[in-house]
Amino acid sequence: MLQHFRQFRTASAKPAELPRCVATATFVFVALGAFACDGADEASSPNDGPRTVTVEIATVEQKPLRDIATFSGQLDSEYSVVVKTEIDGVIEEILFDEGQRVEKGDVLIRIRNGVQKAVLREAIANQALAQQEFDRTARLVTKNALSKAEQDRVAAELEIAKARADRARTEMERTELVAPFAGVVGFRTISPGDYIDDESPVVRIDSTDRLQLTFEMAELGLQVARVGMPVIARVAAYPGETFGGEVFVVSPTLDPATRRVVLKAWIPNADGRLLPGMFAETDLEVGRREAAITVPEAAVVFDRHGTFVWRLDADGLAERVPIQTGLRTGGSVEVTLGLEPGDSIVTAGTNKVSEGDRIAVAAPSPTGQALAPRKPGAEGGEGT
Repeated sequence: MLQHFRQFRTASAKPAELPRCVATATFVFVALGAFACDGADEASSPNDGPRTVTVEIATVEQKPLRDIATFSGQLDSEYSVVVKTEIDGVIEEILFDEGQRVEKGDVLIRIRNGVQKAVLREAIANQALAQQEFDRTARLVTKNALSKAEQDRVAAELEIAKARADRARTEMERTELVAPFAGVVGFRTISPGDYIDDESPVVRIDSTDRLQLTFEMAELGLQVARVGMPVIARVAAYPGETFGGEVFVVSPTLDPATRRVVLKAWIPNADGRLLPGMFAETDLEVGRREAAITVPEAAVVFDRHGTFVWRLDADGLAERVPIQTGLRTGGSVEVTLGLEPGDSIVTAGTNKVSEGDRIAVAAPSPTGQALAPRKPGAEGGEGT
């Protein structure tokens, strides 16, 4: 009897659990439904107005724009030569110091010249004798006391004597080696008492009052290459300094191996600071716009639709303006189509802007004010 009661109690308890499960499921369903209804109401709420973003802006202006191209070049002397003697002999005297500046015609060395002196004196004496003979002959000719043949012989002997004297003077002059132009002498390769010939190098002389700057440009550069173009040279020895010059020759042919054209420019060097053999970075103006519309490079945005900037419309809202660009130099970009002088454009924070956003201008940072140190673990904010 008791066992039957327990079975009845157990069986009657199972149906009682069903209402609790159904009630729980019904509660969850109602709650989800209520959440969905709340979300639908928030999404469908009306927009209060355009979003506001804080950025930096600038006004578009017209200004001259120069397109500068940079080439690698080398400085060389205007004139450079290793001087040698014209005759053989023993060095009698050296009249220059290494590194000294010399002028054209200055004597650099003298060669022992005893023989040349003797030959010159003999030639001068023979010329004087021939001159006296010619003068006597001339007096006799006026008296018709001398034949024409004798007169011609005496005149020829005088010319021969003069020629021999001139030759002796030249040989004498060749015992002195002189500077062919003004410049600076280098290291000497001889000493007093050395025997030298016309193949023996004596010293190198470089003219450094102005230097030749030689550089190359691509074949397309022929469109702008011309004599008289200004150049700016920079060398590693003087960082931050520039040296101006002017192109004086453009090669009439291209190098067949490189397809490049060679240009040379004069670089004044009166103070002698620049040295032949220095490498120089050369800036050359290859294009110019007298009244170009330019914008900062940071203002130009690129995406799959093209190149554009964010411009402020009359209501201060951002509008996307497609542009065409031209020259790029010094952090500026030329805009050839799409903008007008006086337009206001976003220059920093372009990544935050969307079409129709209201633009708020960021306050500039005080000059020279240091940034406050960031707390450890703090995240950096989005830049403008």
